[in-house]
Amino acid sequence: MSAVRSVDFLIIGAGPAGYVAAIRLAQLGRKVVLVERERVGGVCLNWGCIPVKSLLHAASAVRGAAEARRMGIVFGQPEVDFQALYGWKGRVVDRLVRGVEFLLRSNGIETVKGKARFINGQRVMVVQPDGSETEIGAESIIIATGSTSSVLPGFEPDGKYVVDSYGALNLTRLPGRVVIVGAGAIGLEFATAFRRLGASVSVLELMPQLLPGFDAEVSSALRKAMQSEGIDFHLGVKVTGLDREPGLAVRFLAGEAESTVETDLVMVAVGRRPLTAGLELEQAGVKLDERGFVTVDQKYRTSAARIHAIGDVKPGPMLAHRAMADGISLAESLGGGRPWRFRAVPSCVYTDPEVASVGISEAEAAGQNVKVKVSRVPISALGRSLTLGRSDGLCKMVVDAATDKVLGVQIAAPQADVLIAEATAAIELGLTSAELGRVVHAHPTMSELLFEAAEAIHSKAVHIVNR
Repeated sequence: MSAVRSVDFLIIGAGPAGYVAAIRLAQLGRKVVLVERERVGGVCLNWGCIPVKSLLHAASAVRGAAEARRMGIVFGQPEVDFQALYGWKGRVVDRLVRGVEFLLRSNGIETVKGKARFINGQRVMVVQPDGSETEIGAESIIIATGSTSSVLPGFEPDGKYVVDSYGALNLTRLPGRVVIVGAGAIGLEFATAFRRLGASVSVLELMPQLLPGFDAEVSSALRKAMQSEGIDFHLGVKVTGLDREPGLAVRFLAGEAESTVETDLVMVAVGRRPLTAGLELEQAGVKLDERGFVTVDQKYRTSAARIHAIGDVKPGPMLAHRAMADGISLAESLGGGRPWRFRAVPSCVYTDPEVASVGISEAEAAGQNVKVKVSRVPISALGRSLTLGRSDGLCKMVVDAATDKVLGVQIAAPQADVLIAEATAAIELGLTSAELGRVVHAHPTMSELLFEAAEAIHSKAVHIVNR
């Protein structure tokens, strides 16, 4: 065993929270060691956001070929080389991983590969792949170990019949039939990709709508669009079991009636849970809540002095961009930079149409007894939307009835992932819908959706009938 090393900051986990915090601390002149047991970039870059969006982009080409026929452009039937597609996806990931590694080196950050466990509140032992151990002491330690897929009892991933999102990204062939358990963002994105690549897809969801927690009207618009592509939904059902003989079939209850759906593969996408196994947090006095998350205060401080936690491992939205913002916010605070306290955090789902949301919804406002005004603008009101071949979707804007400040925006539309940035800025900066309506938006663009929604609050929208 080598002698104890000492650094300013030790960060455990090189995902979006950890590597961003490391880079910002290094920019502020602090000495940082980053520990990662697998590959830098974490789940998002290696087994989540990036590879899934790569598959969705590729799958959109198949949809585009079919749509082109309506425009008078005829292609032959697309043929999908599944292994080549997955190989391309892997190369996209590898390039980005190398990019993060380059950034870490360029900022003078040492990355230690291995599994970390706490010795006490200021020391960590890292077991490296070759079995050697390195003890590291730090002025401050940051836990950024992220999350992993939740397991549904009776549906544990086996790599053959049942997979989670990680297993779905490592298939060697496209199954003919796929059942996806869970209609959250992960389940619906995979449903979109698998269906467009040629699989038959059924989605089972316990709650009565897609994307539980999102606005019901936005969810309904998405369901309509996905059903038009042939995706089958069973909502408000309880999955009860998995039969492997004589063929693979998932059993579920719809009310009191039991039904089954036959399949070749089951993908479980029922959420994610914090990843703390093996850290031996009790040695450092770090407490977990009843769901297994590391408890923190508003400054990311855990129950242990000098230990902080950021990203998915703590309570809050389990989103890569939220984790990155956590990393910057904490690094600025600890490293002597400019404090950053953000309020608005958007959520995006990369289906077709894309869905994005920020702030509170109409239903949430009602539940909080907040008096609001709400506008609804269908995307069919926009010329740009029709030029993209899309007419199903909408934008809802929620504003404070007394102050006119924008409180929330929910969108189901092409480019919703880009549009939500303007809404996020409006909420973060405390803008009113009237102020947003005085901003010139380029025409024809999808950004006009926010302009029309802002004007509709005051019954001044030009391209819809105001109510």
